[in-house]
Amino acid sequence: MSRPSRPPLLQRPALALAAAVCLLLTAGLMLPTLVQCKFASEDNVCLRLPGLRAWFSVACMLFVMWCGTALTHGWLPRAPRWRPWGLGVQISALTVLGTFVGLVLHRRLAGPEINFSPYSLQVQATIAACACLALEYHDRGRRQQADVEVLRQREQAQARQLDEARAALLQAQVEPHFLFNTLAHLRRLAHTDPRAARGMLAELRHYLAAALPELRQAQTPLARELDLVRAFLALHQRRIGPERLSLRYDIAPGLEDVIVPSTCLLTLAENAVKHGIGPQVAGGEICVRAGPDPDDLGRLRLEVADTGAGMGSASGGGTGLATLRARLASAYGGAAHLSLHLNQPQGLIARVQLPWL
Repeated sequence: MSRPSRPPLLQRPALALAAAVCLLLTAGLMLPTLVQCKFASEDNVCLRLPGLRAWFSVACMLFVMWCGTALTHGWLPRAPRWRPWGLGVQISALTVLGTFVGLVLHRRLAGPEINFSPYSLQVQATIAACACLALEYHDRGRRQQADVEVLRQREQAQARQLDEARAALLQAQVEPHFLFNTLAHLRRLAHTDPRAARGMLAELRHYLAAALPELRQAQTPLARELDLVRAFLALHQRRIGPERLSLRYDIAPGLEDVIVPSTCLLTLAENAVKHGIGPQVAGGEICVRAGPDPDDLGRLRLEVADTGAGMGSASGGGTGLATLRARLASAYGGAAHLSLHLNQPQGLIARVQLPWL
């Protein structure tokens, strides 16, 4: 069995500090007597000058009172109603203890004369009250600091929960309008080209199998995010025709298990299809890229580049990109960025820069 630990104020460092303070207080208490002895007599000689024994006697008395205060402080009642009464009993008991110790030391070490006279009891009560109240206010300040720390931790936990709820709400606002367009196109193909309809139905099943689990979580491995984007773009390529939409992927090796925000690349790809390729009759190309940021190797760069309509009035102002920006700010603060850049010779590049996780 482990031995029970002593209270912090009764451990060696605290006791050594208390002993040093008691010696200093004893010097302060002896100073008036020394000054009086120095200037009261004509020959500047005082026959009752306090010596080292008197100094040691008073210091021992103060030290015993301090130890008694530290030992009995834990016995005080916790209820605010009874706490003052407990302090009163503690001060009274320490007054009697200090007087008794001073009386014993006076007889054994020839220290200052201390007895149970009203003046001596008043001095002892003052010393005991100072020790008890000082420890009481110290303990009260420590409890208040602990309460503040608990409140701070609760506030941080509530802030994290609020951020998670906000991120989940923002993620739920991703608009799956393309599903309605895909189903309408699938219905039309079922009458005109059943073989193409079966292929598109397989692509839709692949997309839903990849998308539904991702929509319920805030983060995902990059490999699963890429599967979702490939299924999404394959659906659109089949819907609007491979002659109008060509796809290319440039993914650095070894990034399969890197954690990224769920549906972040999907949002960029949807924006590229809707605002880049969709408005152009001739269509264009979409390139999905992922790799270390060449400007900062400690960050991950995700990009979706298109050769579509380029920077227009609607670029960057849609709900999808605004939602993604809010999610990045909620999850990473200022460590993540979403930016738009002109592509060459035409089109737009949507870029997300993330810290490595």
